[in-house]
Amino acid sequence: MPRAKRRKTTTVVVDQASSVELTKRGSANSLNVQVRSGNKLLGNLVMGRGSVQWWPDGNKTNALKKSWPAFVKILEKAMSNR
Repeated sequence: MPRAKRRKTTTVVVDQASSVELTKRGSANSLNVQVRSGNKLLGNLVMGRGSVQWWPDGNKTNALKKSWPAFVKILEKAMSNR
């Protein structure tokens, strides 16, 4: 009888204060989301007042940086391709 495949668990860890104000002008606050598949770090999603950034694991210099309106367009395009 073949073995059942084990599914990898994706873990999302959010480091935040009890309340994060992202809309305050000049605020240095951001929401950092660490995304893992099993024990492997896939990357970090950083959400701030003006932009959303995806930092893949091992990439310390180049991130995908998008303004909120541009990020929404990416999501809407992905949703229309379903």
